[in-house]
Amino acid sequence: MTLVADPEEVATIAAAIAASPIACFDIEFLSADRLVPVFCLLQVSWLDAHVSLDAPAAEIVALAPHVALVDPLGVDVTGLVAVLAAHPCCVAHGCRQDLGILASRFGVVLGGIVDTQVMAAFSGVGDQVGFGALVTELLGIPVDKGPQWTDWARRPLTPAQLAYAEADVRHLPALYALLAERLGPRLPWARAESAEISDAALAASRITPETAWQDVGGLRGLDADALGIVAALAAWRLRTARELDKPLGQLINDRTLVDLVRSHPDSPGAIRGVKGISPLARTRADEMFEVMAAPMDVGAVPRTTSRPMSPRAQRWSEILLLLAQLAADELGLAVRLLSTRSDAEDFARTIDEHGPTSAEAHPVLSTWRRAAVGDTWLAWLRGDVALVGDLTARSGLRIADSAPHE
Repeated sequence: MTLVADPEEVATIAAAIAASPIACFDIEFLSADRLVPVFCLLQVSWLDAHVSLDAPAAEIVALAPHVALVDPLGVDVTGLVAVLAAHPCCVAHGCRQDLGILASRFGVVLGGIVDTQVMAAFSGVGDQVGFGALVTELLGIPVDKGPQWTDWARRPLTPAQLAYAEADVRHLPALYALLAERLGPRLPWARAESAEISDAALAASRITPETAWQDVGGLRGLDADALGIVAALAAWRLRTARELDKPLGQLINDRTLVDLVRSHPDSPGAIRGVKGISPLARTRADEMFEVMAAPMDVGAVPRTTSRPMSPRAQRWSEILLLLAQLAADELGLAVRLLSTRSDAEDFARTIDEHGPTSAEAHPVLSTWRRAAVGDTWLAWLRGDVALVGDLTARSGLRIADSAPHE
């Protein structure tokens, strides 16, 4: 296996992938001490155009996919990336970072993305399962992960690197086929969850200095003036990180940034003395002091209420979380895929304060989760079903129809 760096060959690969029923990819990059990772390698695999993904999984597993390793350091891959972005079935594994690189570098969102790690979680194989473990589990093939942490910008790549890169995409069509067969009617759930990852990657790539403060955590309790200082510091941090090509945290992490605003330093020296301030930030304390003296106008900021939930909403949220756990157990899923505690609390608070119809936009009702757990939440709150003890159930609980109201 050799690297492809010829524009005509890349165009031929792109055309073949566009005609294929499945497009698989992986990316190798260097991200250490960088804000923007170096895009070092694009691996792709695909099947012949005549293959049907509706065929039995065993037939697809028996096929030998086409594989190519394309060198983005030596050839323009924009056209090939555009084909991946437009493909209706684009498969990758654990691809959040890869999607972020494609979004930030090419401005694309992969609407047809299907993440085999997500598929594995929905099929009950395991939550957050690694690629090598999944290949071994489903295909019985050991995968050497030795070259994973290596210098992918070095040329020429070693035979071990090339073999590792090839394996990362060679098995993806087979994994997709096997997992899709297991998922059956749940496949759209996995696809929808994968699309959310792609959308989040694109949104993250579009953060600007003016909007960077919206991703800073720990802002609860800050007044408008303090938020303006946070916004100014976050904008400075992003601009400086881009200038230096350094991760945001190497300048100042979120917690230290907010602590700095709360401490109201009266001089650059006071900034240097803030606990947790990085060596790099200390060298730029004068800049930071000037930035803090000129807060940004963040406009009218909707504030999250700090008022606690009502007692009944608190009780509801606990039961909702239990119902989600029961649904996850029955479906063989990780409960986080259905609901977090925050989801349950938000749902309970919304219905408590504004009524049942107000929750229609909540992700538990507005996504695939409605069929999995959302309708059960509503039915329980209406009294149509009950959570009852069951000595024969593994969990000790089950959901039962409520007795008809008199």
